[in-house]
This record gives sequence, C-alpha cells and structure tokens, in this order.
Amino acid sequence: MNKKFVKIIYRIGQLLLVFLTAVMSYFFMQLAITGHLNRDYAAMYREIVTNQPATIINILMLVILVVTIIAFVGDYWWGLAAAIILLVVALFVDHQKILSRSEPLLPSDLIMVNQVGGLIKMVHWMSILKLILFIGLMFVGAYFLRKFTKNYWIKNSFTIWGIRAVLVLFGIWAFAFLFQAGNAESAVCKQLNQWGIADDNHNPLNIYRSRGTIIGFAFNASSNKMAEPHGYSPQAMRKLAQRYRINAEVAPNTDPVNIIYILNESLTSPQTTMDKYPIEEDSPLSYIDNILQDPQTNQASGYMVSPEYGGGTANVEFEANTGFSNYFLRSTPYQDILPKKRSFPSIMRYLKAQGYQCQAYHPYDGAMYQRPEAYRALGISKFSDRSKLHNLHQGKFGEYVSDASTYPNIYRQQKKSRQFSLVVTMQNHMPYLENMGTQSDYHLIDAVNGDATKTQKLQAYFQELHESDQAFKKLVNHFQNSRQKTLIVMYGDHYPGDGLYDNLADETLTVHATPFVMAANFDLPQQNYGYFSPNYMSLWILQQLGYPLTPFYNLLMQLHQEVPVLTQALQMDSNENQYTNLHSKTTAWQKSQVFRDYEMLEYDLTYGKGYAYNYHMFSASNTKQ
Repeated sequence: MNKKFVKIIYRIGQLLLVFLTAVMSYFFMQLAITGHLNRDYAAMYREIVTNQPATIINILMLVILVVTIIAFVGDYWWGLAAAIILLVVALFVDHQKILSRSEPLLPSDLIMVNQVGGLIKMVHWMSILKLILFIGLMFVGAYFLRKFTKNYWIKNSFTIWGIRAVLVLFGIWAFAFLFQAGNAESAVCKQLNQWGIADDNHNPLNIYRSRGTIIGFAFNASSNKMAEPHGYSPQAMRKLAQRYRINAEVAPNTDPVNIIYILNESLTSPQTTMDKYPIEEDSPLSYIDNILQDPQTNQASGYMVSPEYGGGTANVEFEANTGFSNYFLRSTPYQDILPKKRSFPSIMRYLKAQGYQCQAYHPYDGAMYQRPEAYRALGISKFSDRSKLHNLHQGKFGEYVSDASTYPNIYRQQKKSRQFSLVVTMQNHMPYLENMGTQSDYHLIDAVNGDATKTQKLQAYFQELHESDQAFKKLVNHFQNSRQKTLIVMYGDHYPGDGLYDNLADETLTVHATPFVMAANFDLPQQNYGYFSPNYMSLWILQQLGYPLTPFYNLLMQLHQEVPVLTQALQMDSNENQYTNLHSKTTAWQKSQVFRDYEMLEYDLTYGKGYAYNYHMFSASNTKQ
C-alpha cells in the first residue's frame, strides 16, 4: 500500500480519535450528572440529541481542549493521554461530588486543590486505586502507540512550533471567551441566550444537566456572585438602618451566659425517615429525639432546614454564624468572601462587643474551606484544629474523630465567664464503612432497594449517630451543675451523602431538615421553633438569653415572620407554603419590604460598599460597633 496514502489514513485516524475522545467524554460527563455511570445509555443519548445547540458547543469545546493539550505537550500520543487523564480525573471528581453532595464540580472547588489530601480520605480507597491504575495504563498505552507509529511522527520545526503556539493560544482564548458566559453583559452570554442556552437556574446540577457540563462550568466561572439590588445607595442604606433601629428591642442587663455552639457533621434524626427506612430497634438518637419531641423548660428544639445536602458544611456554618443567607449567593462565602474581609458581622463579633472570648474547635484539617481566614473575619480569636486538640480518638464505626473525644477540649475554656465555644465535629462524616454495618446495634427491617452494600453503610451510619447522641448527652450532663450559666446549642449541618437517602430525593423538606436542639442549666423562655433556615439561629440564641438586639437582628426577626425557611433548595412562608425552584419574585414575601432590605443589606456587606457599618446596623444600645 502506498506509504503516503497510509500516512493520510493515519492522520485522519488521529483526528477521529480526538473527536471520539471529546464525544465520549461529554457522554460520560452527562451520565455523571445523573449519579449513575451505568444508566440506560439510550435514554442519555436521546437527552443529548434533543438539546443540539448545547451539545455541539460542549463537544466543540472539548475538541479544542484536547487539541490544545496535544499542541502544548508537542507529541500526539503523550498529549492525547494527558488530555484523557485530565478528563477522566475531572469526571471522577465530578461523579464523586455528585454522589456525596448532589452537586457537580464547580470552579470554586479548584480553590481546595491544596487540600486534596483531606479530600481523598473521603473517597473509598478502591475507587482511588482504580483511577491510579487507569492513569498508569494510559501512559503505558501511549508509550507503545508512540513506538509503533514512529514512522508517522511529525518532527518539530520552526513551522510546527508556530502552529503549536497558535493552537495553544487559540485554545486559551476560546475558554477565556466561553468562561465569560456567567456575566449577563458579555457577548458570549447574549449569544448563548439567543440560542436558547440561558443561565436561568440557581441549581448547578440542573444547569449542568440541561446546558451541558462544560457550559455549566463556564456559567459558574464568571457569574456575578450577587446582582446589585435596584436602588442601592448610601441613602438607601441609611433609611434601611433607621427602619430597624426605631423601636429596637432592648432587653435589661442580664447575667452573662456561656455559649457552646455545635455544628454536628451529618447529624439527622432517623425517626423522621422511618416510613422509608424502618429500623428494628428504637431510634439511634434516643436523647436528642426526646428533646425534639418534648423539650423541657431548660430545653428547646426544632428542625433546621439546611441549604445543603451531602456536603457544603461551610455554607451552613456561614449562615448559622452570620445571619446571612446563601439564597442570594452563588459562591462559598468562607472561600470567596470572608478571606477578603478584615471584619464581617457575626454572632461572635456581637458577643466580643459584650466582652466575650470566642474560640473555635474542629478535629480535622483546619485549612479546609479557608477556616483560619474566615474565622478571623468573623471575630474568633483562637482556632484549634486537630493539631492543637488533645486526646482525640477515632470513632469505633467510622474514620473520623469521635464527638466524645472532641467535647472535653472545650471544658477548660468554659470554666471562665463570658465564653463562646464554636465546635465543628467530624464523627458522622462519610465515607460510611460497609464492613461495620454488620456490627451495628441498629438494623433496617428491609434492605435498601435490595442493595446490601447501601444497607450496611446506612446501619454503620446509624451507629455513628448513636455515638454522637450519647456524647451530646454526656456533654449536657457535664454542664448541668456548672457554676457558669451555660447554653448548649447543637444542629446537624446536612443529610449524609454517599447515596444513602436516594429514596428521599423528591422529598425536599425531609432531606434538608436536621435536628436543632438547645440545652441549658437554667430555664429558657421558648421551647419550640418548628422549621427554619440556619440564618436565624444566632437570633434564637440572643433571644433565649434576653440580650439586646441590633437593628440587624430586628430585621431578621421580621424576616422570619415572612419567610421562616430561605434556602435555594426550598423556601417556606409563614403559612407553611413550600416553594422549590422559585426564580421569579412573585410571592408576597419576596415583595415585602423586609425581604428587599435583607437582600440589599447582604449585597452591601458581601460585594457592595459596606455602607451599613456607618449607620450602626450591627450595634445595640450596650454594644460597641
């Protein structure tokens, strides 16, 4: 056969292989969005074909990515291998995140690349091993393919170097151009809108599914984190502050109370899911469930409706600590906002103005979510992670530090007056160990969808919950006879991921409602809270203690009367009407003055000019700004 003809066929084959790599990558990226890489392929093919403009753009950008990498590497087979490895690693991370959190890989996640060691621990070792083996096979395959096709190599020359440079620069330009898609004023966004490819959904998973992974990623790369509210100005902020300072609620001086504020990782109440996941034994949360069902005079309880599912602890923490909501944001405030601020309003800053000492404790890597920088902005004077905590022990049924060994680390601080201890636990964090499920004291009556693995994992999770429950009981008992008046507040941050509760995917309220309990060594004025989002929790604490409320907390109090639950996943108004996937401002609470004020205030402090500080929005009559 003519050598020249063979070379032409070889070049065509190379181009087809690049195209095939892009097509297959996109196909599996879209499968990953469903959470199941072995889903009905025919159904996925139909979904992709019906959205042709988005499909064409996604595949075209993947072709450009592969070609750019090959041009940069300067060798077809090594470059193709590198491109495939990059795409497979991205697919792997995307799939793992969707399984654990029902959220795809986002540009903001790249900030956590320096914390990869801690993140890898959250993935099953067998999955990591398979990925490593695949990478090894790709390099071996590239080596032999280069060897067998040596006669067809294109040798580098001045011309080839020029072509490579042009291809690389074009690839960089193409992605830089596409990544402006999140900016509503950009040319690419306007063009995509004309093609019916709009960024019209707050839920990243829905955007990735309907617009494609590459376009979805681009929408989040340069999106306006929060749009400037209409009428925003110094004058508007001054009037806003006046509205909530008039008739401000000021309580008489009260005795200082020590506060322990606990975010309990993945804490849920199996009692609320007994209809779908019945357990043979009593609830694993025997102590906490008693407070939830029948709080005593020194207790209070309700259900916190989390803005997250399966992960996103820092987003929940942001709301609980600051009183502001992620409803308006498309970012991770602990990583994207707080590190850039010298100071940010929080319950810790309020308490510091009252003479409190505020410390934080976390039995894991303190660098995760840029907590040191975030805590500094929030007013926490000392942060102790696992490197500074003492006598930590791993839970018996999981891979992380137990609550029982975490809590004693706060005892020393709490012996003094005017103390605030923020505790972020780790015991119930995924992964959940299948081999421990058989040793659990809690057993499901029926296997979950006939899946023995998932059943065993869930039983191991139940045992972890029980250990957390008993550790909390011991903590409460420890402070019952304390000389210091002490209020302990604990809440679960979100439901666990790992696919444990897939059967509840359509029950939005159920899979976002986690236990919220208070326990004190003195009587509390209020016992029941019902459903609420975490942005109200700091208000509950101040009201229970009778502390004076700032104009901001007065605003929160009025907002709660309009919309007790305000998250992107779910909103609930004062009549308990629930809203999901609500994008247009058509409800009464969205049109209310207090809601519009809340939105403007949050913009002012996150991306605006901070005018609210000039009008004493965060100072009460006996606190300092």
